[in-house]
Amino acid sequence: MTGLIEQVQGVEQGITDARETKIISTSEAQRLHLRAAHIGQAAERVAAPDHGRIPAAQYHDLLRRLDNVDQRLMSDTGSGFMIGDGSDGGNYPNG
Repeated sequence: MTGLIEQVQGVEQGITDARETKIISTSEAQRLHLRAAHIGQAAERVAAPDHGRIPAAQYHDLLRRLDNVDQRLMSDTGSGFMIGDGSDGGNYPNG
């Protein structure tokens, strides 16, 4: 569970950095922080009964949810990787 919590903290730091540099709005930062916090709380709830262990299926679900938050942040900040080759007029954010 420690790895997942550290990843949540990393995403939250990225949100804070983006807000402080005014790349994203305060309201968007609050929405993203709230989503990340819910994932962290869910991880703690799931892990508590089993001494910090999260069953694989639930771990992957939480990790997927966190990745969605991270992808949203990357898209909002313009740092997400782009898909497409530009032949149709441009590249598009993945996510």
